[in-house]
Amino acid sequence: MTRFGNRRWYHAALLTLLSLSIFMMSTESRAEDPSDDTPYSVPEDTVQPVPDQKPVPQPPPKPSKRKDNRDRERKYFIPDTKRTDAGVFHVAFAAGGNFYIEPRLNLDSLPTGDYFKDFGFGGGVYFDYDYSEMSENIPLSLRGFFGYKYILSSVHVFTFDGVVRYMIKVSDASQFGIGLGISTAVWYRAVTDTSPTQSVTFLPSAILSAGFDFTPFMVDFKWLINRIGSNNTIMGWELYFGFRL
Repeated sequence: MTRFGNRRWYHAALLTLLSLSIFMMSTESRAEDPSDDTPYSVPEDTVQPVPDQKPVPQPPPKPSKRKDNRDRERKYFIPDTKRTDAGVFHVAFAAGGNFYIEPRLNLDSLPTGDYFKDFGFGGGVYFDYDYSEMSENIPLSLRGFFGYKYILSSVHVFTFDGVVRYMIKVSDASQFGIGLGISTAVWYRAVTDTSPTQSVTFLPSAILSAGFDFTPFMVDFKWLINRIGSNNTIMGWELYFGFRL
């Protein structure tokens, strides 16, 4: 009986160890099986917080070359506030009289010592770029004149004058200008008792001028000198009155 009891105890212990081994193996297989729905718990000591990471700023996109060209073209249409204006523009219509002297020539075109002296008339259009009326108060003015003159009883003159003037402000409504310039004129001489031959002559002249501008009127006095010499002087004096716009 004792021997049989020992064998039963031995078989019971062996069965217990076998059951325990099977149970442990099944537990380990379930823990390693990824298809198991049971969540796998991680010890709290092994979990480390993830530091907050700020997003890396991205550089702004580069504008396309086509857009840069459009912006560059658009700048031409933007008014430049620093731009200095090109002067105040005026137009005037004027008419007046003149007095000229010219040497008398013989048939060989040599001066005889006598002069033609005669009054005439003329008219034309003045163009002024006046810088003295700007806020910068530059005391200068540019003047141009296109006109026609009849002088010496037989001469038709078509002229263009250009003058640079120094302006002196007399009052709020008037200015006095002194100018220096040149005149380019074509003289057409008809056949008369005093001019035995017909001719077309190009006669440039130097101009000294002085006059008042009191809008809407103007006065201009000019001394034109073509040449000065013994028995060979050509010069004239002109006075114009005009309406200035």
